[in-house]
Amino acid sequence: MSRLPALLVAPVAVRQGRALQRDTPRLPEAHGARDGLIGGAGARVAKPLRLLVVGDSTAVGTGVGKLEEGLPGQLARVLSERGNPAGGGVAWRAVGRNGATASEVLAEFSAAAVAAHFDLAVVMVGWNDALQLGSGRAFSKALGLLLDRLNAASPDARLVVVAPPVFGRFAALPHPLRWALGRQAGGLTRRAARVARAHSATLAPGFDGGSVASDRFHPNADGYRSLAEGIAAALA
Repeated sequence: MSRLPALLVAPVAVRQGRALQRDTPRLPEAHGARDGLIGGAGARVAKPLRLLVVGDSTAVGTGVGKLEEGLPGQLARVLSERGNPAGGGVAWRAVGRNGATASEVLAEFSAAAVAAHFDLAVVMVGWNDALQLGSGRAFSKALGLLLDRLNAASPDARLVVVAPPVFGRFAALPHPLRWALGRQAGGLTRRAARVARAHSATLAPGFDGGSVASDRFHPNADGYRSLAEGIAAALA
C-alpha cells in the first residue's frame, strides 16, 4: 500500500476494523466428518479421485452447517458432475482451522495434509494474512513451503492455490477499511500467483463476497459452490 494514502486512512480503518471484530458474529467450523465420497456409481470397484482441501476457515466450511455444503463437498460434487474418468467419484478430505494464517497452516496442518495420498490438493490461505496485515514475504515463504511438502508427498498430484478473497468487493466492509484490506489482499494475490507459478500449481480466483453467510463475511453454500466452479474452471 502506498505510504501517504495508508497514513491518511489508517486511524479510521483501525477504528472500523475494531468495530467489525466486535459486531461480526463468530461462526463455527462446519460440523460432521472431515472426509466423504461424492458420486461414482462404480465407487466400490473403481478408484475415486482423491481430493485434499487444506487451509483456513474456508477449507473447513465456516459459514455452512456441514462440509458437504462447504468447499470440499461442493468441489467434489462439481468434479463428479464433470466426470471422473475412472468412474469412482471423488473422495474428499479437509484439513485446517478457523483463523489460520499461511504460516499457521504450514506449522499445524502440513503433516496431517500429507498423511494420506491425494490426486488433487487445493490450498486455501490468505484470508487471515490479509486481515492481520501480515508480512507478504512471510506469506510467500509459508505458501511455497506448503506446496513443496504437498508435492513431495504426492508428486503426481495437481496443486491448486486459491487466491485470497477480493475484499475490495465485500459489502460488509465500510470504506476506507474495504479499500485498505482490498489493497492488502491484492498484494497477497500477486504473491500467490508468483509462488503458484514457481511450483507449477494452478491459481484459482478467490471469493468475491457475493454470496455470504449470516456473518456477511464467509461464503454460504452458494458462495462455496461459486468457489468450487472457479477452481474447476481453472483446472480445465
